[in-house]
Amino acid sequence: MIIPIILTSLLYALYWMARIVPVIAIGILATSFAVNAGLMKKFDRLIKPLSSKANISTLSALSVVTCTFSTTAGYSMLSDGLNEKMISEREVIATTVISSFPSILSHFFTFFIPVVIPVLGLTTGAIYVCLVGLAAFLKTCFGIILARLWLKDAKTPSSKSLLSTKPDDALVEDKQHALNKSASGTYKMLKRIVPTMFITLFLVSVAVELNLFDSFSTILEPLTNILGLESEVVLISATEIVNTYSGLILAGSLLDKGLITTKGVLIALLLGNVVSFSTRFVKHSLPLHVSLFGPKLGGKTVAVNAATTLVIDVLFIIVLLTL
Repeated sequence: MIIPIILTSLLYALYWMARIVPVIAIGILATSFAVNAGLMKKFDRLIKPLSSKANISTLSALSVVTCTFSTTAGYSMLSDGLNEKMISEREVIATTVISSFPSILSHFFTFFIPVVIPVLGLTTGAIYVCLVGLAAFLKTCFGIILARLWLKDAKTPSSKSLLSTKPDDALVEDKQHALNKSASGTYKMLKRIVPTMFITLFLVSVAVELNLFDSFSTILEPLTNILGLESEVVLISATEIVNTYSGLILAGSLLDKGLITTKGVLIALLLGNVVSFSTRFVKHSLPLHVSLFGPKLGGKTVAVNAATTLVIDVLFIIVLLTL
């Protein structure tokens, strides 16, 4: 009884791995090379006009562009500008919010497209990627509104001297070096993704074979019935809180087995973001912001960004529930 289940689950996990891992590896390598080789600079033309519509300085606009390649580098420029009294604290807060969409662009090509879409499937994955992109875009729009309200009477000093010290070639690496760096980064990411993917697929398959999800469905039925959702939504959300990759893999596996709908997957992943948003911001964002802007201003930037993300995710969930 147990041995056939283990063999079946192993075959299922290996089948999924063989189908997804090559796509993920190629996608990560190609897009990582594009970033390391400086090809992502082509997005400058899309971001500069958007940031210039807000009343922010040239330095802040350059920071927004730089966040396309490195959020840390972009925020470091804001920190330098703040220390030199070239920009105000309000401008720093507004600019970090404006940087939301540019900051996520590189993640689209290194994570969302090569990882999320293969795992969740073309339709569900594409919809989820679009929702994430829309959320980031709405945050950027909110940041522009903040800037226009807060800085409408402010004078924005020129930063041409600083711009001149940042040559265009600074972001362009030797192609061979960029390829080596991309291959190394791809290997490191696969080392982290593949074991998690295999273990999750195997355990999910075992759980399905043992009909464990039927038991969970019975326990969670009152909660999910109120919202009109499958009980698997709670399982995916809980898994995503612990590990983002595991949550995605579980969602893709359940979707592939027909145990959850596209709508359920989207709500589950967004719900996981809502439940874990405070932990993620404290663990990942707060240390960076505090180290660059100090405890007071760093705490403010994290609070504004976290609150905006929370509101947008909750609104998306409400909209999906009404569909």
